[in-house]
This record gives sequence, structure tokens and C-alpha cells, in this order.
Amino acid sequence: MKKKLDFSSCVKGCVSVGMLLGTVAFAHPDSLVLTPPLGWNSWNVFHENINENQIKEIADAMVNSGLKDAGYIYLNLDDNWMDTKRDASGALQNNPKTFPSGMKAIADYVHSKGLKFGLYGDHGKRTCHHYNSNWQSESGSYGHEEIDAKKLAEWGVDYWKYDNCDVAPGSNQEEDYTRMSKALRNSGRDIVFSICMWEYKDWMPKIANLWRTTFDIGPEWRSTSWYRGVYEIIDANDKYWQIAKPGHWNDPDMLEVDNNNLSYEEQKSQMTMWSIMAAPIMISSDVRKMSDKVKELYMNKDMVAINQDSLGVQGHRISNVNGKQVWTKPMRNGDLAVALLNDNTSTQTVECNFADIGIDGEVEVRDAWQKKDLGKLSHVSVELPAHGSALLRLILEPVPRKPFKGEALAIPGKIEIEDFDINGVGQGNTTYNDMDSENRGESTYRKDASSVDIYEKGDKIVVGYNQTGEWLEYTVNVADDGDYTMTASVASANETSGFKLSMDGKDITEEIAVPKGEGEDNYDDYKDVEATVKLTKGVHILRFTVTGDWMDIDYINFAKAGENGGEDSGNQGQSGDSSTTAIVGSSFGMNDIYAAGSKLCVFSMTGKFLGQVNLVDGNVMNSLKIAGFAKGVYMVREGVRSIRVQLSK
Repeated sequence: MKKKLDFSSCVKGCVSVGMLLGTVAFAHPDSLVLTPPLGWNSWNVFHENINENQIKEIADAMVNSGLKDAGYIYLNLDDNWMDTKRDASGALQNNPKTFPSGMKAIADYVHSKGLKFGLYGDHGKRTCHHYNSNWQSESGSYGHEEIDAKKLAEWGVDYWKYDNCDVAPGSNQEEDYTRMSKALRNSGRDIVFSICMWEYKDWMPKIANLWRTTFDIGPEWRSTSWYRGVYEIIDANDKYWQIAKPGHWNDPDMLEVDNNNLSYEEQKSQMTMWSIMAAPIMISSDVRKMSDKVKELYMNKDMVAINQDSLGVQGHRISNVNGKQVWTKPMRNGDLAVALLNDNTSTQTVECNFADIGIDGEVEVRDAWQKKDLGKLSHVSVELPAHGSALLRLILEPVPRKPFKGEALAIPGKIEIEDFDINGVGQGNTTYNDMDSENRGESTYRKDASSVDIYEKGDKIVVGYNQTGEWLEYTVNVADDGDYTMTASVASANETSGFKLSMDGKDITEEIAVPKGEGEDNYDDYKDVEATVKLTKGVHILRFTVTGDWMDIDYINFAKAGENGGEDSGNQGQSGDSSTTAIVGSSFGMNDIYAAGSKLCVFSMTGKFLGQVNLVDGNVMNSLKIAGFAKGVYMVREGVRSIRVQLSK
């Protein structure tokens, strides 16, 4: 959506928007690629010279080589699959010479192999190859977004890469890409949306599944031409690490493995770094002719597992001393992936002391590329060739658990965030500012939590400077089965902060957005956010995990759904009319419920805030459609009034 989403007016007093009625009847775009997509793209190896027999052979090779079974499931055609002219209805059509059977037939063939099928387009008037060839072409989708999206759905396309050439005069990039996003979401098919605009903009995560963070990649470590070298791409992509998360990925472009000019060590380093950065991995070589050496780079199970870890945190650089770099990536099970990189033109020894990354003592270490366990270590020292790398997994044993207050915390009830059992020390997931090894907080509340920033702010004790992938765990005792209203008091100076809760390793909330604070001291502007969760009676392990940018948290409160927790329980929600009305169909006048000009807060049925829309002509249905919401079931709220809305088309 073009308009900035204002969450702050939606969070106070928002009761039970999730788990009330039914389930969502479609795959929300956020859920299409919960791990980075793996696959193949035609451009770096074939450029514009693609044809249907060649693509069928590539599909066969992806299956027969084992690439599909290793997780590489997307087969994506890049530029020049299309004709220069559109069909009689104004839609894109295949090049009749190179793809005479049509795109539906190619998609069907790819699908028959158990793969997914992707195509390429452009938000301008012509695609990049057609533009650079000076062809009189209608290959761009500017002004044709809806008809093109429906054609993609008709063909069976699963992935749409959308480029940035031949921009129409007077057009706006955000508006152009948003129109296509809306069209794809209303096409009747789940289609991954990949923005290729050669740079990151903060509106991209709101409308796309992945986005290019840099200019085009080329087959050199450092570029001597118009493109960007592999290392330059790595360096640029790192700055956006906190933005990536499941369903939304930074894309540092395709692989140059098995293409010209890169040494074997440089090719291996590209795989290492794409793995640690949770990057989409799109092979772009001729997989019909893979050597065993190249095949091993693509299909190394340890490397793929690190890339595909479901926590979805992008690893980032934590040290760079004279080109000798250490990168870390926290994993879902508490392990820590570590990449060592030598950005020098000569062999160097790269070291990592585990104490410097929050791990005390010795831990088991697995070397991904050597496929062997190195035993228990407290540090590593690896001799790496020029532009070489190592990819390690630190296998960490759980920290012995003991509730901080001696017994499980009661639910319903208020959980003070500083009363955690385990703070991540020894788990590779410490909660402290800028990798400092000492507590920078202003509280002496926890003597045993030197790696956690605990602050006293007025009458509050809070945990601060939480960043992506960090977590805290609590032993809790749930009194009864049922639905509970979870209220969390949170603060952030950023627009991209968020968190989620899990119980015994299973998510009980989707990502919950943390609203940006107001005023000069916005990082201290605490706001309540809510979600409805279903809990089971008994003792459990509750985990709070940060999924977005820096944030602070004061407490988490659980009250039985429908009950006001009261001041004693810490429930700060407002009372009022919380009735829910079911609306089904394609049109309904709502002037009798919401006043003209109302701003409506939209949530998924599991409580995730999806955006704020203006009420248009008193019609909630049309207001959601105009804002780009796809068919499905939503909870809509304004003030204390909420309704269930089902968009049928």
C-alpha cells in the first residue's frame, strides 16, 4: 500500500481480533516463501537465448540430478520468453518462435516434474532486453497489470520477477509495483512476487516476498565492469539484515557459480555467504552439464539447512579486521551458524573466539564444507585462501532450566519480561546491544544476566535493545484450556519492529508489529499490542522472539478471552462494545456501523495487523479491495467495534 500504515491507533483496546471465527481460506502472500526460495534462473547462463526444448531439458536435469530433492523447486525464465506484441485482449503472449507450445504447456511440463514455474516481467513499457535491443515492444506491464496477472494465473505461474527498465514518463515506482502486487494478490493464484528494482526501499516488504537489494551481479569478486562483483553484493546486502524474515527476503541476486571468471574458492564463498545471509539461492548455470564439484556446492546438505532454517534470520557481519570477517546466524533450535570470510588477495588465518559471540566454554562444531564434526571447541582458527570461506554450525546444548522465581509463572497473569529462565547465553542468541559482552543496562535486578540489557525506567524494569532473532524463555503454568487475550507493553523508535510468541517450540502468534513511538523520546513511548492465543492447561515453555528491528519490552499479560484482566493483572485494554458481526459477500453498506471517513484497522484471523485503510463510501468490502486485499477472511476494527469480513473475489 502506498500510504504509510498507522498502527498506533489500532493497538490500544483492540480485543480478540484473532481466532474468533473460522480460518483464512487462501494462502496469505506472507506465507508463500517462509524460507528463502531455492531454484534456477535462466539469465546468467543463457541471457536472452532461451527456448522451450532447452527449458524442458533443464527441468529434467533439476529432477535427475537431485536438485529438486535438495530443495531447488523454482524453475524461472528470465527476459525474452515473451513476444514483442500483445494478444488481441492486450495480454502478454509467448514468443511463437522460441516457445511455440505456449507458456501454459511449459508450465504444465515443469509442474509435472514436481517443480514450480516462474516468469519475468517489467513495470515499465518494455523489458530490459527489449529496451536495450531498441525493439518496438509492448513487453512491459505498465498499464496492463491486472490483465497480465490474470494471464499468469491462467498459465499456472508460481513466481513473478518484476524488473525496472523503460520506466513510463511521469510514473511512480512505488505505485507501479504496488499495482502489480494488488493484481497478483487478486489473480486467483498464489504467485510469489519478486521485486527487481536494483535497490531496497522501505515500502517493498509491505507488497512483496523478496526484493533485490543491489544492482546486477557479475562473475567477478570485485567488478571491473558495469555490474557488481560478488563481494560488493555481500557487503551491500549486509546493511539490510534486520529487514529479512519468513515470507520476506533480501535478494542479493543470482548465483555466478559455474560461470566464467570466479575461482572455485570464490564460488564456494558465494554459496557460504548466500547461505548465512538467508538469501534466495537461484542457480544460473547449465545444470545439464554440472561437474561433481559444482553439484556438491549446490547440494551440500549442511549449507542448505543453514540457509533454509525456519527461524528466518539473516546472518550478519559482527567483525571485520583487515578483511578477515566473522558472520553469525541464529538457528531455530538454538544452534548458531558461523561464516568465516577472507576478503584478501592472499591466504589468511581467520579466527573466532566463541566467547566474543556470547558462548562460554566448549561446544560441538560442525564444518559444513568438510562434512565433518570438529569436536568440542571454544574457538576456531582457519587458514583460508584468497577470497575463501568456512561455514560452521555450533551445536549448542540447552542451558539447564530453572525458573528465575523458583516456580512456573502463572497464566492467566502478568509476566514481567525481566523474569526469564534463559537469556540465550550459551545459545548463541544473546540479548545485548551491539555485541557488547557486558550489561549496558541501568539496573542491578539480575546478577545472572550479564548479556541482557535490563533497564529501570521510572517504575518499570524493561529489557531493551532486543534485535532480530534474539529470544527469552519462561516456564509458565496455564490454569485452563482455552482462548486467552495476550497483551504486551512494547516500545520502539523504528517502523519495522516486531515479535512473536511460541509455546513448547510451536508458534502461538503470528508476527506482531510494534508501533513506532511518538515524540522526541519515541523509544520510551510504550504501547500495548494484543492478540488472541489458544493455550493448553499445564506447564509449558513460553518463548518471546524478536522478528524485526530494535525494540524494548516491559511485560506480557495473559487474560482469559472476553475478560477484562484489570489493573492487578496488567491488562491495559479498554472496555467497550466488542461485539463481532459477520459480513459475507461482495458488497455491504456500513454507514450504520462506521462513520464516513473512518480509518479501519485490518487484521488476519490469527491476530496479525495487516494495515489501515480509509472507509470509502461506507463500503467495507470495496475499501479493502481498493487497498489491495485479496480474497479471504479478515477482522476489521475501528475504535472498539470489530467485524468479520469475507472477501469473495
